Amino acid sequence: MTEPATEPEISTRLLPPATRRKSEPPRWEVRLGPTIIGWIEARRIGGASATFYFAYGLIPGTGETVNLESNIEFDERVDLLRRFHADPMVAEQHLNLGYSGDRPQS
Repeated sequence: MTEPATEPEISTRLLPPATRRKSEPPRWEVRLGPTIIGWIEARRIGGASATFYFAYGLIPGTGETVNLESNIEFDERVDLLRRFHADPMVAEQHLNLGYSGDRPQS
């Protein structure tokens, strides 16, 4: 009997600051197995008490970086990067279609 194929493990690693500025936001590298699939950056927005996590995904094949939407849930951003790597159509930001509210719903 053959073993079922296992999906590569997803992992995050806090990156060292790119500069010496105190305002440098923390950034994490996100990998699926040995492959870097994107980054997550933590930011405070205005007077909000919550930290927002911005995901930046890499389009498989081209390596182009796409700014995906933000969220206050870090784990959700990691999962979005995993889904985006498997199918870039899960996030339409890179298609330059404009705001989704401008398009008719199907």
